[in-house]
Amino acid sequence: MRVGQGGSGPGAQAPDGSQVEMYELAEARGEDELIDAAIAPGSSILELGCGTGRITRPLLTRGHEVVAVDESAEMLARVRGAETVQATIGELRLGRRFDVVLMMSYLVNVADDAERLRLLRTCAEHVLPGGSVVIQQQLPSQLARPVVLESEHTRMEISDVEHLPGNKVAATLTHTRDGQSWSQRVLTQNLTEEELSSQLAEVGLRLDEYLTPNTAWVRARPI
Repeated sequence: MRVGQGGSGPGAQAPDGSQVEMYELAEARGEDELIDAAIAPGSSILELGCGTGRITRPLLTRGHEVVAVDESAEMLARVRGAETVQATIGELRLGRRFDVVLMMSYLVNVADDAERLRLLRTCAEHVLPGGSVVIQQQLPSQLARPVVLESEHTRMEISDVEHLPGNKVAATLTHTRDGQSWSQRVLTQNLTEEELSSQLAEVGLRLDEYLTPNTAWVRARPI
């Protein structure tokens, strides 16, 4: 089962169930600052799973060159200023390499080892020698229990949490903004450092460092 498979709410949905209109309304929450601080000025970036360009736009503003990849034509139609490629991540082969390959949104936590290897192999195939693969991973605490998270503009409820064998967890995420609600059922797998390091090594990458103290952001490099 793919992360995010199955969703409901107004507007178009991506093949994985992600709601296009919801992502169009979402803003960067400091991710661009973290990424910018970790890479060289004017880096070439391959952004895997760019969605509607929530992080693409601020990275372009910061002077980086971004190629934005997503499997959803509806998502890509919202991206402005970057070269876009419609493709599934596991099958992407551009024949080009980049200073940075960026894979956020907990895509690495897909609850299927073979699919995760395909994603990581795409990262390895597209990063320059000496370059960085920057990965955002889910923390075990994030879907540990039902909770409601509220900010100035949005409300997110995590409900129907199921802890499953193999360090997997299923939950329903409901986002509400401006009187509209979108729900999505997700199935993810929390990864130990040993598990992530092992799969990185299998595709020719090594875990180089954590970019945040909580280990949510990882930098890997070619071996």
